[in-house]
Amino acid sequence: MAVNLRPLLVSLFVLLALPAGAAADPFTAPGNQVLWGGQGGYSAGSIADFAAQSGKHPAVFNYFISWRASQPDMHWLSFRLADATRMRSRAMLSVSTDDTSLSPRDLARGGGDGFLVALCRQLAEHGGITYLRPLSEMNNGNNPYSPYDLLGRSRGAAFSTAWFKKAWRRLALIVRGGDVAEIDAKLGALGLPPVKTGAGELPEPPVALMWVPLSFGNPEIAKNHPKHFWPGGAYVDWVGTTWYSPYRNSKAMNSLYSYPKWRSKPFAFAEWGVWGADRADFVGQFFGFLKSHPRVRMAVYYQSASLQPEFRLSTHPAARAALRRAVAWPRLAAFAPELAP
Repeated sequence: MAVNLRPLLVSLFVLLALPAGAAADPFTAPGNQVLWGGQGGYSAGSIADFAAQSGKHPAVFNYFISWRASQPDMHWLSFRLADATRMRSRAMLSVSTDDTSLSPRDLARGGGDGFLVALCRQLAEHGGITYLRPLSEMNNGNNPYSPYDLLGRSRGAAFSTAWFKKAWRRLALIVRGGDVAEIDAKLGALGLPPVKTGAGELPEPPVALMWVPLSFGNPEIAKNHPKHFWPGGAYVDWVGTTWYSPYRNSKAMNSLYSYPKWRSKPFAFAEWGVWGADRADFVGQFFGFLKSHPRVRMAVYYQSASLQPEFRLSTHPAARAALRRAVAWPRLAAFAPELAP
């Protein structure tokens, strides 16, 4: 008797197409708390400096890193992760291809796998909860991985939104770790090549993936809307954006926050701050948004690592005073539970 294998094969394909275990926990703070975060340099005293300037210890501290896989870079990363833990902060890693020639198509096809595999292992060795923010502001023409330049012109097929989404899915599958054969099967179902590693198993670090576009785009054209870059909920743990004082209009923020495709995800301001003029009123506006939008669970204030005065709290006395009052808000968490003094 002939057996119809088509239903079984279809079911198997569907199972293989599912991503490797999406994080069961995006690592939000308990209850309705909002994780307070900062950025402000790479020296051993950077976290303490930010706490002194802002008036509150940061539960999360951001570091910018490059998509490279050399051992010296991983040693530098290990030092930063250890420093964050020593100072009782969770690390956020913002990963860019700025000083590489990698396109989203290169990344999707495995051109960046050496870095991803090394990063997965490094985060597992670290052992602490880490927030990973790769290819942030992907709809900003200032970034080399954006599909359009600042005039709205295409950078070419290798930089398309389709390749960006494939690159994101690949990085999610690899960085979350697991059985390599299973990861390869899932990559194959997405039309992507296997992981470039000789290992049979990758560790599974406690990592949360943060998808952080601009609220509309730069330039503000329809094809730069965040929806075109969405890789799918199974590959994203947090949705967020960046917000600075020269751009006060909150309409786009409300639209991004409530967009149906991702409104089930916790929301983060991965960067926010006073830029240029000393605007204490923006601090009030920002905290008003936090208090009226309960899915916002993280707010990371940006100070330039190179200490540019236009981003330094010390050069914005009115904003700094307003911020030091605002951070007394009881829902704003200075420590993650596992790192509390």
